[in-house]
Amino acid sequence: MKSKSLVLIAVLLVAVVASGAYISGAFNSKSSSTSETVDMQIVGGVGVGTVDTYVPDNFTVTYGKNVTLAISNTDDNSHGISIPQFGVNNTLILPGATARVSFVANKTGTFEYTEPPGDCKGGYGGVCNSVQHMWGFITVVAGS
Repeated sequence: MKSKSLVLIAVLLVAVVASGAYISGAFNSKSSSTSETVDMQIVGGVGVGTVDTYVPDNFTVTYGKNVTLAISNTDDNSHGISIPQFGVNNTLILPGATARVSFVANKTGTFEYTEPPGDCKGGYGGVCNSVQHMWGFITVVAGS
């Protein structure tokens, strides 16, 4: 009976330690502490005069992190993104596709990202039919 009690105590102790480590994030992969993912969408309407935009158009990441933008193009036009300060140049994203763009946030400050000229094409009527509000700002802040 005594050995069963010791085994039960040992199992409970392991469970408590494991759950504490899980809650504190000790079991997260190393890459999660050095990376950030931002989910974005390109949103637009079909037809002349609709507005295309990045959502969110402003976001914040931490200095030194490997940043991945997961950009889902929900519009009927192809679109792109360019962030020259971080070496992201003219990434084309087809309608209905999701592109992953990665860079290291190695500068602090606020940086504009835009759609390169000519990337919006192929929608209603075979041309970029929308008003373009395809820009936003990335703010990179110092980590703790």
